Amino acid sequence: MNDPSATARVEAVLLVSPRPVSTAALKSAAGLSDAELHSAISFLGERYSPEASGIVLRQVAGGYQFATNPDCASAVERFREESRPAPLSSAAHEVLSCALYMGPLTRAEISAARGVNSDAVVRGLIERGLLAETGADRESPGAPALLDVTDELLAAAGASSRQDFAPLDSLVGPEELSRVRERVGATEPQSERPVRPDEDG
Repeated sequence: MNDPSATARVEAVLLVSPRPVSTAALKSAAGLSDAELHSAISFLGERYSPEASGIVLRQVAGGYQFATNPDCASAVERFREESRPAPLSSAAHEVLSCALYMGPLTRAEISAARGVNSDAVVRGLIERGLLAETGADRESPGAPALLDVTDELLAAAGASSRQDFAPLDSLVGPEELSRVRERVGATEPQSERPVRPDEDG
């Protein structure tokens, strides 16, 4: 007879493993004998049969592993395609660059740096977890939120910190950089916030 608790333990181990699990590892993790493991595997094989489930139990590479049912491949591929984030637009790259090299900035400062209203782009980047509110500019009327890039952006770029990105003065000429900083500075109160140490190049 199948032991439900034994089957549950085997099922749990298989569920969390990204690779096939050997019978020896399953027996050790679940605390089962050969007979108990055989019974649990047989039960799971029936529960996760291709005819009845979108998940199947595969015997592969000397062990067992859960996988999606090949008959459901088209649905899985459609889901992956539909859930894949759209590529970032050039406007989104510009906003992220402003925040990365000059941030944290308010929405008004980002718009000033780009010379166009950026609120919609900022909202989209916040929703994607690439931009986040990290504080507030208490010296400006209404204390607008300050925006900065997130750890998720750094991870996506394969960077451990801002210092891993190319220096700003190697990407933008001094005249253009001066114009951008003037536009950003025009939105700040007389008592400006401290400049980031890396803003000076």
